[in-house]
Amino acid sequence: MEKEKYKFNLILTEGAKDQLQQLQNRTQAASFAEVIRRALAIYDALQEHTSTGWELVLRKKAGKKTEKPVLLF
Repeated sequence: MEKEKYKFNLILTEGAKDQLQQLQNRTQAASFAEVIRRALAIYDALQEHTSTGWELVLRKKAGKKTEKPVLLF
């Protein structure tokens, strides 16, 4: 059984549209909708973890071992 689908119209600034297009190109997503679905899934997972006491940090693989805290809104 196919999931129910919803259609939305978004009003974006030119900068946001450009950012969306760059993400689509870098990730080879088939569409803007796919970029947005992936972003929602990631944001949901990160929000879930940080709301239950986890801390999100970025750390480079090589080089100086510095961690950068990431804040979610």
